[in-house]
Amino acid sequence: MTADVHSDVAAARRRAGLTQKRLGELVGVSRQTVVEIEAGGYNPSTAVALRMAVVLETPVGELFALADGEVADLRARRDDE
Repeated sequence: MTADVHSDVAAARRRAGLTQKRLGELVGVSRQTVVEIEAGGYNPSTAVALRMAVVLETPVGELFALADGEVADLRARRDDE
């Protein structure tokens, strides 16, 4: 199952006053990786997501979240058991 993950990294990065390049340097990824994460074309590893949360001083759950429809589907399947 592929997750549809919504990313608010770009907004948090701008609030922190960081460039894509600087965020990448701080978390140990390339600027291109940051671009792809912000565009939703790449889901980061747990370690990268956690490092971003620390650097951006934002809970990881606010940076990355499942689409509302997927959350509802998961809850419905859980409740059916």
